[in-house]
Amino acid sequence: MSECIFCGFIEKKSNMVFEDEKVFAMFSPEPSVPGHVIVLPKSHSPILETVPDFVVSDMFKVANKISTAVFEGLGAQGTNLLVENGPSAGQRHNHTMIHVLPRFENDNVPIGWNPKPAPEEELSSLESKIKDETKNVGLFEQEKAKPIEIPKAEEVKEDYRLKALRRIP
Repeated sequence: MSECIFCGFIEKKSNMVFEDEKVFAMFSPEPSVPGHVIVLPKSHSPILETVPDFVVSDMFKVANKISTAVFEGLGAQGTNLLVENGPSAGQRHNHTMIHVLPRFENDNVPIGWNPKPAPEEELSSLESKIKDETKNVGLFEQEKAKPIEIPKAEEVKEDYRLKALRRIP
């Protein structure tokens, strides 16, 4: 596997906005708008499906907090949260990420698509195929619990004054 540029950014803590055990957020090295932040899993994961569910959950929690910070800190009037998952979806880098894009009125950032209505038969076929694949939705991968360290009990030495008191009749 070739060296991942985003794993390098994480290691060097480049343009860091937020970091915890599982998630890293940074200003985008290729921003679409001022304040464009990307939220990444710290472990290398090329597409969203390879990221453990509990990390995806944390990534979206961080993206939500950054979105709030963008509203309050930059005075943004909106945000787009964008995941480009796979080359057909526009993903250009081999590392999963959530883009947080601050939006302002008349900023002319082209995000959107033209609706393409589908015939009823096609929708029924799509519904059936997707429902078959979502039977396991709700069975989320859980983080393995870390063992709890129990500190050794300190040896309690009896106070000589208590011994003396016990001897008094």
